[in-house]
Amino acid sequence: MNDNAVYLLGADGGGTSCRVRLSTIEGQILGEGRSGSANVRLGVDNAYAEILKATDAALHQAGLDRSVLSRTYAGFGLAGAVDEARRASVRDFPHPFASVAIETDAHTACLGAHGGKPGGILILGTGSCGVYQNAGQFDVIGGWGFMISDQGSGAWLGLNLVRQAMLALDGVIEQTPLSQAVLARFDNSHSQVLDWSEQARPRDYGAFAPLVLQFAAEQDSLALRLLQQCGEDAGELLARLQRLGARRVCLMGGLSEPLRPWLPAALLPLLCAPVGDAMDGALLLALGLLNVRES
Repeated sequence: MNDNAVYLLGADGGGTSCRVRLSTIEGQILGEGRSGSANVRLGVDNAYAEILKATDAALHQAGLDRSVLSRTYAGFGLAGAVDEARRASVRDFPHPFASVAIETDAHTACLGAHGGKPGGILILGTGSCGVYQNAGQFDVIGGWGFMISDQGSGAWLGLNLVRQAMLALDGVIEQTPLSQAVLARFDNSHSQVLDWSEQARPRDYGAFAPLVLQFAAEQDSLALRLLQQCGEDAGELLARLQRLGARRVCLMGGLSEPLRPWLPAALLPLLCAPVGDAMDGALLLALGLLNVRES
């Protein structure tokens, strides 16, 4: 390969894993790699350690070594990079790249989904978040954390399922097969639910989402109520993206397809399939750095 060649690197650093894609400036993919979480909230040093671990795998696949990184423009989409202070800490951290651009993983997912063109995404997974991008300007809806946000998400479903199950255990509302199945996991014990709730994280609540879907297929009244509300909440996020100007929105996340039938019918024409992924979006960030250098 050309000893003076310039490369692009895109990193999608989510809360559970980091994926890296290495390409030429013409867009030819040379290699990919994967490592652990590169969430900025876990520390910038940890984020870079995981990015470089995945980068090494991509370089190995491409038949290259770290010496090319000084000629590699990197775009990062990292979980937790929600404010300028955190993004600056990543840019300013000693690194081997020619230059680094950083946004959140939701931003790069949106860029990749529409190939850099205007459009939105609605992420419905353990949490929820909406993003609209137009000409490099981003509007973000939600994504502020489980305690104050995450409407229409798997964690919301699980939290409200447990709440309703506790009301049923107290005799405030009628039991259903779903509430009974949940309470059976805690031996129908208030104290066991309380002990669990004091340690439970969003993913623990989100783990109940498949149970809600299972019982909804059996027409359980509680499951149907929860999904109806969840769909309405997600629909509010989708409607806001439309008001911001989105004419095309990609659904993403593990709950996106199961929840699609529960979204408001009037908003379904907005939905479209993504043309690329978050690593493609991160590569677009990297290409933007190169274009700035050459302008």
